[in-house]
Amino acid sequence: MVFCGALASSKVTPGFDPGAPGHLLLACLAALMCGPLATGFSQSINDYYDRDLDAINDPARPIPSGRVSLGAARANWVGLGVGTMAVSLFLARYSLWMPLFGAVSIILAAAYSVPPIKFKQSFWFGPPAVGLGYVCLTWLVGHLLFGALTWPSLTLALIASAQAVALIFLNDIKSVEGDRQLGLKSLTVALGVHGTLVVAFLITALCNLSMLALAVLGGYLWAAALVAVALLAPVYIQVQLFREPTHEIFKRYLLINNPFILVIQIISAFIVGGYFG
Repeated sequence: MVFCGALASSKVTPGFDPGAPGHLLLACLAALMCGPLATGFSQSINDYYDRDLDAINDPARPIPSGRVSLGAARANWVGLGVGTMAVSLFLARYSLWMPLFGAVSIILAAAYSVPPIKFKQSFWFGPPAVGLGYVCLTWLVGHLLFGALTWPSLTLALIASAQAVALIFLNDIKSVEGDRQLGLKSLTVALGVHGTLVVAFLITALCNLSMLALAVLGGYLWAAALVAVALLAPVYIQVQLFREPTHEIFKRYLLINNPFILVIQIISAFIVGGYFG
């Protein structure tokens, strides 16, 4: 997402130049901040505060299985949080947005997992927080590191965030039993497995239709054709998953659907960045 945001900034001043080693280094540092550090912090603190839930849904995970002690787990997410802020402060010399986004990502991750706020307790707050923190902010970091934000780039970031929300809804299906026992109001608890699948598929389809409309309005018919393929390609596996919502079919759905989403996001960033005229 950092590189998508950077590519989308290329039309503004100074913009991202993928052929410039300095720009590539900055983008890699931003990716380090948003990826292994900030995302790692989010996952680590979530594992720490979800250890009781994981003991029900996935007892083989590091903390429930005893492979990682609580002290080591705490040290891990504290270190990752400090690392996130350290890199964001270094990048502040290029954009003052970086420390702000670094802090917001940490706050969102903590609010998602830590009681009493714990956004993940409700499907109204949990998945949108993940979409905002993992995807939208990451895209904006890449863009604002190299230039002023544009409406087309922000639109793409929001669409990508909505697609991430759909994936979170799908991912929650596998933990429905633990969610019920611990009182978490996930979408699967509220609507059931099939209801969750319908909502997730509709969100994904609406995102692709939005991308299709934007491509047509921009005159990029070849990109619109690619989006149309991405819209139609997963339909068969979606029907299979709805009929038999097993983990194996879910993995096959991800293998078919996610590459299309990634390719479309990259191409859309190139288009917004002016690489195709």
